[in-house]
Amino acid sequence: MGNNKLTNVAEIIKLIIRDESVHGTYIGYKFQLGFNELSEDEQGKMKDWMYDLLYDLYANEEGYTNDLYAKTDWTDEVLTFLRYNANKALMNLGQDPLFPDTAEDVNPIVMNGISTSTSNHDFFSQVGNGYRLGQVEAMSDDDYKF
Repeated sequence: MGNNKLTNVAEIIKLIIRDESVHGTYIGYKFQLGFNELSEDEQGKMKDWMYDLLYDLYANEEGYTNDLYAKTDWTDEVLTFLRYNANKALMNLGQDPLFPDTAEDVNPIVMNGISTSTSNHDFFSQVGNGYRLGQVEAMSDDDYKF
């Protein structure tokens, strides 16, 4: 019983996720501009540093996830999402993904929850930040024969 105290919270969260997605894309673009100006040797050193840092960050998150979700059946799903998310960060930076995990491997409920696409609701709904066009057909005189 929410008593309408959290009206449209899901929509607000989706807008925040969309905003953060734009930030990640822009930061990645700016990084790529600077990265492309580096010499081949400097690019190699930067890649080594990035992937070493990512391994360290992933190891930290993996340990934390194992501790946090140990009493649930969610550990593997969370780790899959962490690897997918790490790959997304690398791709924003113009780098190759490190892990084999893709969006198809992540729980579809999670992917739906973080989707930055427009929320679609029926035309008469009072929630959502987009519209789904109704399926209609042309009327004919036969529609009025009862």
